[in-house]
Amino acid sequence: MSGTVANLRLYTGGPAVADLPPSPADPAHSPDPVALANRELIRPPSYNPNRHAKEPFSPAWFDELDKKRYARHGDWLPAALEFGRHPGESVLLFNPGVGTDAVNYVRHGSEVTALAGPADHPDLIRANLARAGLSARVVAAPAPELPFPDGRFDVAVVNALHHPPPAAPPAELLRVLKAGGKLIGLFPARYDAGYWQDLLLPLQRLYWRRPADPTSGPRATAAGLRRHFAGFVGHRVGKRHLRRGELPHLCRVLPLPVLERLVGRVLVLKAFKPLPAVRPASAVHRPLAA
Repeated sequence: MSGTVANLRLYTGGPAVADLPPSPADPAHSPDPVALANRELIRPPSYNPNRHAKEPFSPAWFDELDKKRYARHGDWLPAALEFGRHPGESVLLFNPGVGTDAVNYVRHGSEVTALAGPADHPDLIRANLARAGLSARVVAAPAPELPFPDGRFDVAVVNALHHPPPAAPPAELLRVLKAGGKLIGLFPARYDAGYWQDLLLPLQRLYWRRPADPTSGPRATAAGLRRHFAGFVGHRVGKRHLRRGELPHLCRVLPLPVLERLVGRVLVLKAFKPLPAVRPASAVHRPLAA
């Protein structure tokens, strides 16, 4: 049960959550559009395209990010994030960036709450949604407790590619998810193409310098993610995302989809909140017959 008073939504049985207000304009601290675009497109921070540049933060700039994020090297993202599989369901986004994923969840009929961290820009998230004629809630991300009642969301999406995982412990994710709710996470892979190149090609700098890593968050392994989210069930972890330019020239002739699953830069985690335990009928106490 919920009620709405002005811009404040109140949930009975849980804490109140206020939408973040618009940030005051401050040109001296305006975000770097190139850095934000590189993060959204999972590119190295040093990448700086000089051609066909769009006006930063204009509708055309957001449109271009929307197209490029899910094209070519990012064509795995729509299936991994399951945009079309949760219409009518509530989705909680951690570290939403400039809101490109939020836009696509809303487009497919999901009810989205974007949990903005210290490095996020709520005004850009709202502008991105507005240029598509959409809206979503943008709230602050306190820690360690999440400001939502128990069982509030169907899906929680954690983007830890450029930020640490949520400060809230996994128990908090379990609490705010409904029974059977789904966790989807994106994490930098520990054993990716860069790791193996540095290990197996120690002299590579003499003949080739590989590009900088496209992610900056803490690196993870599949086993480590299963341990960290041990309260969830049905864990599935796979590798995705790799550009040919990140590989030595001799390796670029190999099939990229195969290499992506072996030495991809991103781990995709999917897991579920357990359903309540149900006692089998045979275990129910029955009175002895007279």
